[in-house]
Amino acid sequence: MQEFYAQARKILAEQLEIELENIDMDTKFEDINADSIDIVEMIMALEDIYDIEFPEEDLEEYPTMGSLVKALYQYLKQAQNES
Repeated sequence: MQEFYAQARKILAEQLEIELENIDMDTKFEDINADSIDIVEMIMALEDIYDIEFPEEDLEEYPTMGSLVKALYQYLKQAQNES
């Protein structure tokens, strides 16, 4: 999970051109001015890295970096167990 979180954090920081230190598990996307397009682009980059397609509906259910990363990681683990 830590590696997955580190990847997501790095991608989002680069996209938003902010310091990594500004993003942690409790960071609310609205606090760093990340809109739904930024979040979808981060998810797409993670899809390329992990060769998986994450569900992108219900993004508004995940207001923080931690909540989204946990949900995506669970999906990744579930998909790996099914293959």
